[in-house]
Amino acid sequence: MQIGIPAKLAPVLFAQALSRLFLVYSAYSVIFAEVLLLLAGWHEGNAAVLWAGFLVGFPGFVLWWLMFSPLSPFSASLYLVFLSTCLVIATWAVLATMPDVVSTKFLPFSLLGFALITTCGVAARVRDRLFWATLGYLMANVAIFVGAQIAGGVFEFDLRLFAGFVIVVIAVSLTPGMLRSQSKIQPSLDKSMDFVSQDAEVVASAKDIAAHLHDTLLANLALIAQTKPGMLQQDVRESIEAQLARLEKSELATTRQTTAAQGNGSENHQRVSLVSQALIEAERNGLVINLSGDLASLESLTDDQISAVAAALTQCLANVLAHSGQRNSEIVLLGVSSHVSITVIDGGVGFDVEAVPEDRLGLRLSVRERIEKAGGSVRIWANPNQGTAIMMQFQTEVSDER
Repeated sequence: MQIGIPAKLAPVLFAQALSRLFLVYSAYSVIFAEVLLLLAGWHEGNAAVLWAGFLVGFPGFVLWWLMFSPLSPFSASLYLVFLSTCLVIATWAVLATMPDVVSTKFLPFSLLGFALITTCGVAARVRDRLFWATLGYLMANVAIFVGAQIAGGVFEFDLRLFAGFVIVVIAVSLTPGMLRSQSKIQPSLDKSMDFVSQDAEVVASAKDIAAHLHDTLLANLALIAQTKPGMLQQDVRESIEAQLARLEKSELATTRQTTAAQGNGSENHQRVSLVSQALIEAERNGLVINLSGDLASLESLTDDQISAVAAALTQCLANVLAHSGQRNSEIVLLGVSSHVSITVIDGGVGFDVEAVPEDRLGLRLSVRERIEKAGGSVRIWANPNQGTAIMMQFQTEVSDER
């Protein structure tokens, strides 16, 4: 298992992401410059600056096209020429009509110049990015100088624009080294993720084993405690042997191998027989079961769901014998539309669901987690001296073929 991007694809994908990021910075720079020019023109009542601000917004359409289309030198050149022309016009409009601005060190000019520098996002390789960034910086200074000369203003070196150029160059130059260092960490991360995955599988297996041990060991001890002193009766021994065999999954494996070679009708019968066996074992242990509904309603469940129902039903009936104080239980099987439900009801002493200790694994591990793991849900209604009802429910896909 790998964390993140595969090592072979990482350089290409990261280069594409960095290119888009530079173009996003360029878009923000154009937008901020346009807003500042419009605000300055509106505040001064200067129509020339207002028109220059509107004009600066048009390169944004070209930039939008660049961000959502394959990058190419032609589109980059078009953007550079278009934005440089807008920068010349904006510089001329501001210096010629706004007496308060005495030089080219005006923030909107710096922002538009930075937008030209970040055109390097159209390139994929470091060398090409450095070329386009340098070209953008030179064209920004040329555009500002030409605009100042036409307006008769003063051209001054802009330290902010130069600082932006240096930052872009450093970012472009250091990115490959950072990517190589991260790729060296990737194998160790992948190995760690494998260990985490293995630990998760171990925990899941441990829970499953704990559930089976709870179903067999504790149930057998409770059964032995209820028998008379002396040799165990034949039916008791057979019940214990059957439970131990199920712990080794021999019955489940044999059933699946047998049903694979038989027809659909025989297959469904074999699968549902797991539930029948759970009922028979409970009756052997002395429980009187009143069954409402038809076992055939369970035939739409999968193998895993049938196995989960059989094991959970065994635990529910064992709880009735051990804790309810009753020897009678009612089981209701209902298959309606795309839902199948199995409800176990007893009129015993009941209990407080919220007060069940964490170390009591019967309902929590052997019933609820087992059914939920198979894709079902469990609802419990219980109150002291009012009995208990446990519903296990599954949602199935119903076929129109009969």
